[in-house]
Amino acid sequence: MKVWRNAVMAAMVLAVLPGAAVGAWAQASAIPSAQPNVSADTDVHGRQVLDQMVTALGGDAWRGRRNWKATGNFGLFYKGTPNDAAMKFEELHQTEPFATRFVVISHIGSNVGELLGVPVGKDHRDIVELMTGGTSYEITYKGKHELPKDIVTEQLRQREHSLDAVLGWLKQSGTGVFYEGTVSVARRLAERVSVSNAANDTVTFEIDVNTHLPVAREFRYRDPVFKDIDVDREEYDNYQLRDGVMTPFTVTRYKNGDMVAQRFIADIRYNQVLDTKLFDPDVPLSGKPPKR
Repeated sequence: MKVWRNAVMAAMVLAVLPGAAVGAWAQASAIPSAQPNVSADTDVHGRQVLDQMVTALGGDAWRGRRNWKATGNFGLFYKGTPNDAAMKFEELHQTEPFATRFVVISHIGSNVGELLGVPVGKDHRDIVELMTGGTSYEITYKGKHELPKDIVTEQLRQREHSLDAVLGWLKQSGTGVFYEGTVSVARRLAERVSVSNAANDTVTFEIDVNTHLPVAREFRYRDPVFKDIDVDREEYDNYQLRDGVMTPFTVTRYKNGDMVAQRFIADIRYNQVLDTKLFDPDVPLSGKPPKR
């Protein structure tokens, strides 16, 4: 059932793609509560907490990530209830030029396999989604087609509010950093720091007071259809060291308080030698260039 399959693909890519500055949605300046209600004299301490976080993540090794390759499993949720179609994934990401290749490796039984058109009991790299620049594609052995605008907008929103992107705001004029005290996240004490850029777009990080690793990231935006305010939140757990970089092997995403996706990394490696063809949307899933 193609509609069901497309819905699954849309949801899982939103759950795992890294979060670039585009003007495709309303800025947080349209949200009355986006700017933290705290004194600007907390800016120095907030920046110190962020510096500690970057050091804990690996410092120069974290800053020097050119690419990575990750494998693992992910699942989707609807109103807190897990979807039956939990699958394996493979993700390849490069920073310059930006591109992310997300591969679904399905190993599905019963009626779920029939719905997806996948033979039961075998692993298949049967769906690829590739984001390069500001465009996303679904790629199969038949070639490529562009994903709908709303899916691409959501992917770009995630990328714009990623940790890498927000730390880039610190180099821009008009950016404020606000220390908001301590909170409890999954029974861990964390320091809450918000970063607002000149456009009043705000992202909040909650950072473990002991390890100095980020345990959550949260931002708000106005829904382009319903015009209400949505809260996007990710929580990070099970950090492990790979190639000098501390990486959360469990990532859970929430929307308006409801769990919508969860990813479990099996392994990840940084600064690998990756074939550039993997990021070429004109190369079909078989790896052979399409006929011209």
